Amino acid sequence: MKFPLPVLLSVLVLASIARGEGVPVPSTNIPPDPFGHLPAEAAAPTYGREVDRSRGTFSLPATDGTYQAGSHFANWSWNMNLERWGHYYVGLLYESSRSKLGVQIKVGDTEALKSYAPRTSTRAPDEPLILGTAYLEKKGAYPVMLLTGDESNSPGFQVKGIHFSPAPESEPMGQSIDGSIELLAKSATAYAKMMRYEPKPEKNCLGFWTDAEDWVEWVFDVTTPGTFSVDLTYGCGSGSEGSRVAILIDDQSHEFVVEDTGGFQSWKSVTIGQAKLELIGEHRLAVVVLEKKGNAVMDVQRIVLTPTP
Repeated sequence: MKFPLPVLLSVLVLASIARGEGVPVPSTNIPPDPFGHLPAEAAAPTYGREVDRSRGTFSLPATDGTYQAGSHFANWSWNMNLERWGHYYVGLLYESSRSKLGVQIKVGDTEALKSYAPRTSTRAPDEPLILGTAYLEKKGAYPVMLLTGDESNSPGFQVKGIHFSPAPESEPMGQSIDGSIELLAKSATAYAKMMRYEPKPEKNCLGFWTDAEDWVEWVFDVTTPGTFSVDLTYGCGSGSEGSRVAILIDDQSHEFVVEDTGGFQSWKSVTIGQAKLELIGEHRLAVVVLEKKGNAVMDVQRIVLTPTP
C-alpha cells in the first residue's frame, strides 16, 4: 500500500520523536560556516585598577557652534581654545535616520578629514564617528569647520558636536624576531590634560607629567607568549624624585619609586619586574601614579619587554 508523501513525512517525524531523536532539522542551501568549529579567541585580562579613559577628551557642542544652511551643503563652525597640544582622534557626534551623508572636518590648517556618516540606529548616540587624526602642534585658538553634504540641522540629521580624544603619534612596533617588545613613547596614548609626547630629538619622550591624574597606555600584540622582563627608561630631575608609580600589564601590577637620575633628560633604565603574557593577541600596558612628589613625576622614553630564559 502506498501512502501520499505528506503522510509518509508525518509518520517519519513521529517515529523520530518516539525514538527520542527530536524533529529533523530542515535542509538549507546556505553552506556551513567553515570556521564555525573554531573556539573564540581568549582575551587578555583587564587591569586590576580602575583607569579613566575619558581623561583628556573634550567636545565642541553644537550649541556653541554656528550653523549656515546651503543649497548643496551645510556649514558648521566653532572657535576652539586648545589647552594641550598633541595628536587627537577627531570624531563627529550626531543622530541620523538617513542611510548616509558625506561629512568633512577641518581643524585649523590641518588636512580635512572626510567620511560618510551612516544612520545611527545601530550606534550609541554618544559614540563619535571617528574621521581620522589631527596633530595640533601648539595650544591656543583653532577654527574648526564641519561641512555636510546636505542639511544637518533637521530631524533627519542632527549634529551634536565635534569630539576630540588623545591619540598616539604612531602605531607600536610588533614583537621582534628575538621575542622582545619595544614600547616607544610616541606609540603611547596619553590620557592626560597635561602630559603629552615631546617630539624634540633630545627628548623623544612622554613629558609634562605634572598632574597625578594623568596616565599613559600602550596597546600591543604578542605573537610568542612567555615571561618577560619589564625595563623602563625614564628621567627625573632633582627635587621631583620620590613619586610612587605602578606599571599595569593586563591584570598584573608592578610598583616602584622614581629616583633622581640627574635630570629629566638624563635617562636611566631600570628593571621593574617580570610579566607573564600567556596569550597570543592584544595586550595592554599602562603607567599610573600612586603618589606624586615634587613638580613632575618623570619623563618616560620607552618600556622594553624582554623574554626571560
